[in-house]
Amino acid sequence: MLIDVREKKNFLTWIVNHVSFSRREVFWILNYLANHEAILSNVHFVEGANQANRGLQISDLSFDGEPMKLFLEGKEFTDTDQIFHEIRLNWKRPLYVECLFENAWQTREYLMILEDNPFASWDDSISEEDAELIEYYFKEKEQEARLKMLYAQIDQALEKKDKDAFLALSDEVNRLILKNSSEMSEHTRERP
Repeated sequence: MLIDVREKKNFLTWIVNHVSFSRREVFWILNYLANHEAILSNVHFVEGANQANRGLQISDLSFDGEPMKLFLEGKEFTDTDQIFHEIRLNWKRPLYVECLFENAWQTREYLMILEDNPFASWDDSISEEDAELIEYYFKEKEQEARLKMLYAQIDQALEKKDKDAFLALSDEVNRLILKNSSEMSEHTRERP
């Protein structure tokens, strides 16, 4: 997914104005990124930056440890000058940035620019059981939407006094409900 540079700039402006960091160098680097579109076009906001071959992890005051860590090919660096020079000198290389701050998952600006980390995909961290539950949930929602649509069509058939359409739609609703209940009991039997 390609995130627009303007969205990344908006997020960086937001984080600089709304999040507190223990070292001013964090602000400097965030502002540097925001003011250099050529660099920002190669920046990807992800989770698990420590697993990337070139990742930067930035943490606010609510997190213990260093507020800024650079990960290069499995090595960790915390010296801000070294981090700045790495970003400046290798600006053409992708940089995977992870921002750890309070209420990140409730922050629209953050969620809009968040990408999947190619070095630590979200799909890889979901258990098979959870994936099945998610799939079941979406299937259930899809069937609920289908039933809702059929009920609306039944209402229209009744208003138009269209007996044939009413009977056909009612039959379809009954088949769908029967199918749903048998799938539901099958799903419940499969779960321990």
